[in-house]
Formats: sequence, C-alpha cells, structure tokens
Amino acid sequence: MDAPVAAGGPFPVVTFSPGLGGVRTQNTAWAEELASRGYVVAALDHLYDSAAVVLRDGQTNTTQVGATGDQAEDRRGAVEWTAIRAADLSFALSELSRLDRDAAGMFHGKLDVRRAAVAGHSLGGAAALQALRQDSRFLAAIDLDGFPHDPAPRRLARPMLALTHPLQPGESPDYLPRLTSVLKLSDVGGYHLEVPGTVHLSFTDAPLFLPPLPSLIGSLGRTEPIRITAEASADFLDATMNDHPEGLATRLAELGELSAYRGGVRTR
Repeated sequence: MDAPVAAGGPFPVVTFSPGLGGVRTQNTAWAEELASRGYVVAALDHLYDSAAVVLRDGQTNTTQVGATGDQAEDRRGAVEWTAIRAADLSFALSELSRLDRDAAGMFHGKLDVRRAAVAGHSLGGAAALQALRQDSRFLAAIDLDGFPHDPAPRRLARPMLALTHPLQPGESPDYLPRLTSVLKLSDVGGYHLEVPGTVHLSFTDAPLFLPPLPSLIGSLGRTEPIRITAEASADFLDATMNDHPEGLATRLAELGELSAYRGGVRTR
C-alpha cells in the first residue's frame, strides 16, 4: 500500500477484469509479477458484478449477477455483462490517461498509455477480447480461460493470447471452437496455450490459499500454475507490445500445448 512509483518510465499499462463475481485482487500474484517486469497493472472491481465494491463514502454494493441455470438466459446475461465490462476497461484506460496528465499526481508522466494491453480471467477474459475489438487504444489482449461472448467479432491487426485448462469430455463443447474462431481473426497473431494440469481457478491466486485438491486448483501445486500464467503473459506482452514477436511461439510452447494462428490460418 502507498508504494512510490518506480524511477524511470513511462511504463506500459495493463487493465485487468476479474471473473464473474470476482474481485480485483484475485490475480494479485500475476499482477505483481508483471509489475516487477515494468508494467503498471490496473485491476478493476465492476459495480454490481464484483462480489463487493466499497465506494469512497463507505457504501458497499454487492453483486447482482449470477447464473440462473437457464442456458439461454445465462448466455444473454453473459453477453450483456461482457459488454459492460469491456466499457469499464476502456473507461479505466481513459482514467489512466488522465492520471498521467495530472501534473500534481504521483503518476504524472509515468503511464505509457500508448502501449496499453487488456486482460481478464473467465468473464473478464471475454471482456478483454471484446475491449480489444472495440477500443483501438489497446494493442493486445490476454484471455485467462474465458469463453468469448462478443456478438460482433471482426478481423483486427492486434495480437491475442488465450490460456485455457484441458477440457474434460462433454465440458463446454462450444468453448474451444468459439475461442479458436476469435483467435483466427487476428492478422498478426492469435495464440492458444492449453496448460496441462490446470483447472479454471489455476489462472488466479486460488492455488495459493484454497485446499490443495486437484478439482479446485489443478495438479501443478501451489506456485507452478501462477508461474506459468505470469511467464506466458509477460512473454506475450514483451514481444507484442514492443513489436518483436520473433521466438514468442517457441517460448510459449515450453509452457503448454500451443496453437498459433495468423490471418485465419493455423501456423503452429
């Protein structure tokens, strides 16, 4: 808390959206690792979506969203919630731009908003992909195990990285086809990294504090899934934000099962 901004900069920024009902602190280990590598990570709580949001006046707003069990209704809701989150992520980037311009603030001249990426977990990952399409200020997107809900995806010359857990037979049969169709829309590189031994919560801080049950945190132990998630994210951001993607696919393939696409064609 209240740590000073590092000397140097300006630093590239990453906005982050948590999972449905999640909170901005759910990926703290991931965010701290990116920060140690020179990124400013701005994680969001989404009003009426995150489990609890405490406003400046002390008022607490709890979540008003959740699955109903009705498949059609839940899909409609997911599309709506994803759109709201994508707008929140763009708003956050605008606020970061304002903070960078504030001559009296601690972030003055420290935020390189011209090098901005967007990321998220689960529904937040879906929001990150949609924000990338809708807001040209974002140069890249990271989807941590999120089913895409964008109703109008289109081709774009910006890279995307998706990390997923291995699906069990019969689990979300539409997930990978939908995700693949979105990644293929990148003309410069869409990467899908399936990480063996993970489950959905492996891509959060959950392995650090939940009981070490494979059904909850996967089979990689407490720190390995977090290391892999951070390593893949950092490699992707370092390569794509600096426009040097050479060797990226090789590095990602060391962390899991990689599929890569460019301009609709699978390249790996």
